[in-house]
Amino acid sequence: MSISGFSIAGQIVAGLAVGYVAASFVESVAHQHVSDAPNRYRLFWKHHPRLFGHFLKTYFSHHIIHHVRTFRTDHVTQFSSPEEKVRLDEVLARHGRHGALIKKASYAVKLQGGGALTFVAPLVATWPLLYLAFGPWVAVGALVTMSGPPILSNWAHPHLHKPHDRARAEAPAWVSWLLGTRYGRAMMRNHFLHHRYEDCCYNLLLGADYMRGAYRSPSPEDIAEMERIGIPVR
Repeated sequence: MSISGFSIAGQIVAGLAVGYVAASFVESVAHQHVSDAPNRYRLFWKHHPRLFGHFLKTYFSHHIIHHVRTFRTDHVTQFSSPEEKVRLDEVLARHGRHGALIKKASYAVKLQGGGALTFVAPLVATWPLLYLAFGPWVAVGALVTMSGPPILSNWAHPHLHKPHDRARAEAPAWVSWLLGTRYGRAMMRNHFLHHRYEDCCYNLLLGADYMRGAYRSPSPEDIAEMERIGIPVR
């Protein structure tokens, strides 16, 4: 039976599942190929800055600032000293408005400016395709779960860089609840592994990394480090 044969409630529920899978794939692929883009992509973008300027800014804020210039000591320590933060502020000051946006977003821990647009745009572009393929009620359900990646990136991601107990104590109530679930603990591990290796574990909305072969299981050394800094190992 096609989805169109379901009741309206059934189509909305199906839409939740369809939207979840679509959003998880979009997040995983976009994170790999834009936020942490390989060198060959960036060289091409630099030759066409009017078309791909937002992509370059996204790579700078996410990869250079969030991955390389912060959390250098470990996954839960954004700056090793006040001097390190001052040096980065000096770098960002040379990037004008974009640098100011990165600083305002807690050094790219939250979504900001063009980076937010680049992050959300593929999800927005995917939703009409689901509407055309499955109809309006499936699309209504999909809209809910497709909002997952930007919501998690903006409100949950800052707390993924804290020891688990501290994250739960400081996070908004719904994020604290989520981090206490099996799903939330897996999300924290996934993000730890992404920062540790960068070429895997792109999802906050879990799932597509596994299906794309982009997931990496923690090694004994990874588990020891997670235990040291307070990231749940199971």
